[in-house]
Amino acid sequence: MAKVASAKRHAQAVYQLAIETNSLDKWDDELKTIVSTLSDVQLKAILGNPKVHLKDKVQVVNKVLPGLSQHALNFVYLLVSRQRLVILEQIAEEYQHLLDVHKGLEHANVITAITLDITDKENMAKRLANLTGKKIVLTTEVSPDIIGGFVARIGDKLIDGSTKSKLEALKKQLITAA
Repeated sequence: MAKVASAKRHAQAVYQLAIETNSLDKWDDELKTIVSTLSDVQLKAILGNPKVHLKDKVQVVNKVLPGLSQHALNFVYLLVSRQRLVILEQIAEEYQHLLDVHKGLEHANVITAITLDITDKENMAKRLANLTGKKIVLTTEVSPDIIGGFVARIGDKLIDGSTKSKLEALKKQLITAA
C-alpha cells in the first residue's frame, strides 16, 4: 500500500509540473521512454545496487536516456537516489490516469461472447460514451462463458448485460418463488 501511495504522490508531482510547463504529452512520452529503457534487468541491477555510487548511476542514466528534458532526468535521478525505481511503472500508470482524466477520456474493458467487428466496437464506444459523458477508449475481450450480451468495466463501474447473468437472476427468482 505504501508503494501505491508513493507512486500516486510522484505521479501527481510530475502531473503538476507538466501542467505548469504546458508539457503534458511530452511528459507522457518521456515517462514511456524511461519505463521501457529502465525495465532492462541488468540496468535495474546496476541502478538499484546500493554499492554503486550515485555519481556512477547518474552517468549510466545519462548514457541510456539521452535526449530527455532536464526535468525528466532530474526525476529519474530522484528515483534512483531514493531507491524508488521499483515503483516507476506504477508512477507511469498513475500519470497516464491523470492525463486521461485531464483529456476527458475513460477506459472501458468490454467482454463479449463473440469477436466484435470495427462497427460494433464503434457503436459500443458511443453507447458507453453516452452513459458516462466521456470519450471512451475501448478494449475488448472474448469469453464464450457469458453466452451472449456484454460485460463492461468502466473505471470502478460494472455494467453486466450478459445472458449468463440474466439466466442466473431468473434461476434465483424461480428458486425463491417455489
